[in-house]
Amino acid sequence: MPEGAFSRLLVAGAGVHKMMTEVLPHRPSQLLDTLYELDFQMAVTVPDGWLGELLVQIENHVDMQLIRATHEEEALAIACGARIGGARTVLLVQNVGIMTMGAGMVSLAMRYQIPLLILASFRGAPDDPVFYHIPKGRVTLPVLRAMGLHHAVVRPDAPIASQLKAAATYAEEASQPFVLLMGREDVQW
Repeated sequence: MPEGAFSRLLVAGAGVHKMMTEVLPHRPSQLLDTLYELDFQMAVTVPDGWLGELLVQIENHVDMQLIRATHEEEALAIACGARIGGARTVLLVQNVGIMTMGAGMVSLAMRYQIPLLILASFRGAPDDPVFYHIPKGRVTLPVLRAMGLHHAVVRPDAPIASQLKAAATYAEEASQPFVLLMGREDVQW
């Protein structure tokens, strides 16, 4: 099986069964390739179980620096400072982390119009049935709307690269943070 891809068996034909192998892109690899292509120099994170290997891949890349923070508001402050200092920065957190950084988000990132791309694992979404994440998933979208924080949920049926580019472009052109909520298949290695 090719590196960075997985195979899926398809059955085609009416009455005639042919086996075919379709190679689908590995979404976390596409995500990283797109961040590198867009010249992100820094990633700031509060680790999440889904993000683990993705963070290792970033840490091992020579063109992007990874900063691990101890809590979400610290991560936001570091990311905003790096962006103000001129480094194109991505913030990687869990969706509940965005809620815990609410005051910093509205009084720092949004108030000072810092174009920050936030990639958040969407824990508690329908494809994450772990019972203790479900309440987080249920309130995520209403809280983001209430905060006035621009956001989108990644569509699993569309290439992640184009969605990531659109989110990054929006953050830059609007001079505002933008949250892209991602499923397990988008970030978990």
